[in-house]
Amino acid sequence: MIQRSYFDGANQADSTQYDYLTLASISGTKRLWRDFEREWRAVLTKHHADFLHVTDAIGFQRNFSREKGWNERKRDAFIRDCVKAYGRHVARPVSGRYPIGHFGLFSHTVTIPLKEYVRARNENPEVPKSANEICAAQSVNMVLDWAIKVVKVEHVELIFDQREPFKGHICDRAENPKVLRDLPGLSIIKAIREENMREIPALQAVDLLGWCVSHKAEQSQPVWQKKMLLHPWLEEIHGYDDLVNPMRLATDLARKWNLPRRKLHP
Repeated sequence: MIQRSYFDGANQADSTQYDYLTLASISGTKRLWRDFEREWRAVLTKHHADFLHVTDAIGFQRNFSREKGWNERKRDAFIRDCVKAYGRHVARPVSGRYPIGHFGLFSHTVTIPLKEYVRARNENPEVPKSANEICAAQSVNMVLDWAIKVVKVEHVELIFDQREPFKGHICDRAENPKVLRDLPGLSIIKAIREENMREIPALQAVDLLGWCVSHKAEQSQPVWQKKMLLHPWLEEIHGYDDLVNPMRLATDLARKWNLPRRKLHP
């Protein structure tokens, strides 16, 4: 059995432009994704949309321009139905509403407040030089933990949106013999690739999750965003106190692996 995990970043690792960097992921087996995609595509057909890209929809850009017939009411109705479709397939812990829980898609986000990251990096040279690297490593670690301990799959595929900066950090690890000796759990990764989010409902859903989480500090939230954030997901936020004191083992391993140097973010 294979778990497919999809990743999408919200904002960029640039503290001069953004307050937060978020990397979202959603993971599921082939059967879970098949059922989800069937419903998601039905929503696209209902609203005469080719795909969902939240940033474009919010700004009425490109495929969601007003010239193409989009307005606030039509846009919000469309995204609201996307949120409903996602919600029917997401994993839910045991609760009053779900006394035996509900197995489904596993959603996870990792967020870094960028000014706190820059402060920690400037104070401690052991802090990774890329916030993208921290997000990527934490996200994939959680995805693999779910795959091994909960789903108990034999193989995992990691799929990123096109031109995402996170993929390279994972390839650096998964293709390095030194890393694989120290972290044998990475051996269950059988593919790391990019896909066009316009063609993949799973990437559209993870884009929606990432956007909602990265904008949750804003005072004014659309109704569909509030509903999206009511669905369960595992959230990590790594602020200054976490970042400035990285685990000694992790820093020792990173030094030993001698991974490729990547861009230092402002």
